Amino acid sequence: MTKLFHPYMSWRAVYYVLKVLVRGKQLAEGPLVKQFEYEFGKKFRKGNVVAVNSGTSALELAYDLCGINKGDEVIVPVLTCTATNIPLVRRQARIVFADINSDLNINIEDVKRKITKKTKAVVFVHFGGNNAGLRELVTLCNSKGIVLIEDAAQAVGSVYWGRADYTCVSLQAIKTLTTGDGGILICRDSDSFRKAKRLRWFGYDREEKQKNGDADLKEAGYKYQMNDIAAAIGLGNLQSVDKVIEHRKVLKGIYKEYGITCHAWLAVAFGSKEKQQEMRECGIEVGQHHFRNDKYTIFGGKKLKLPVMNELEDKYFFVPYHHKVTYADAHRIGKLYKYGKN
Repeated sequence: MTKLFHPYMSWRAVYYVLKVLVRGKQLAEGPLVKQFEYEFGKKFRKGNVVAVNSGTSALELAYDLCGINKGDEVIVPVLTCTATNIPLVRRQARIVFADINSDLNINIEDVKRKITKKTKAVVFVHFGGNNAGLRELVTLCNSKGIVLIEDAAQAVGSVYWGRADYTCVSLQAIKTLTTGDGGILICRDSDSFRKAKRLRWFGYDREEKQKNGDADLKEAGYKYQMNDIAAAIGLGNLQSVDKVIEHRKVLKGIYKEYGITCHAWLAVAFGSKEKQQEMRECGIEVGQHHFRNDKYTIFGGKKLKLPVMNELEDKYFFVPYHHKVTYADAHRIGKLYKYGKN
């Protein structure tokens, strides 16, 4: 079976972790976290980088920083990982689901229709690493004074991301760049950046506390900080991420021949359940992985009248698209998808 996902771990990541475990003096948040933040920002040309323990934690912090509270309306795509929306439920925000386009990204025209005076924020999800619509949404939110949050969990390797007020990246096990589990929050302004660093560690100014032995607590924070073990994995994998991305680009070109669309993280195909089952029977793991959120009880439990989502609900699926997929594998998968097993 050619697996749908496979974690990437470079030899440097293994070596760096061994150094931390054998020779390091600190396993928790230490110098490697700070180094990883610097190297990540340098690599992807991003400022105000805050490393946390998951992409979900990055979203939690972003929602806190922009002040989402009870009754605030937040427009989100109906098709996304549930991690996008679960933190909004806890804040008792009113989730407003927008329809998707045929490429599975949020439909900007539907966003425009659903903006009201109560709209606090819009969340743009790079579905599979697809950035289509982000430029237009940046302009729209800026013109209306609405906070824009990028759920860029899957966007590492994309050419256009990190343009919102807050950008949240996942470094979870099967992502293009992984720290085992972890995340990055990128803040547009320095005040939010400094506050995020406090909130990720109970509310303390870590540098002040380490210097003076204690520091006053003025905010109720969390325990979201990254540790040096995860940062060591990230530093090692960061040095190989270009190779991983380049391999995906070649796969993208091959898949395109057969009508499969690739983004930074997912390769998207469309077909019947019978087609998907046929591919599984031929040793190719395929699946949907993410599903429409409106059907879940926690978000209302009712499928809304969203024409494109309703049309595509059972038709989209993903095929293997990672460093373990060889070029020959990609041709085999593409031919099976386009022509069938016969």
